[in-house]
Amino acid sequence: MPPIVYDILDLLGALIRLLGMAVFGLGAGWFVLEVFRKGQQVWQLQLALFLGFCGLAIALAYFTTAGALGAFGIGVGVAMFVWGMPKPKGKEKEED
Repeated sequence: MPPIVYDILDLLGALIRLLGMAVFGLGAGWFVLEVFRKGQQVWQLQLALFLGFCGLAIALAYFTTAGALGAFGIGVGVAMFVWGMPKPKGKEKEED
């Protein structure tokens, strides 16, 4: 095969990795926020979530590329803004 085919496959692989890490970051951020809110009475659960999430970020920083870590960070940031912001008072009454 010509070398250009390998370059195209490498580029496609990198793009898929970036998109996958962004989706993984979005899902991980949502999961941590959801369980953190439900475990408000149990501080041990909140501590375990925080330490596990920090450990995941450290492991990703060590074992993945900078682009994949950046995509994970963007996904987590979007999750924190979308699901982490407090809801306006008017919207809470409409949902109940």
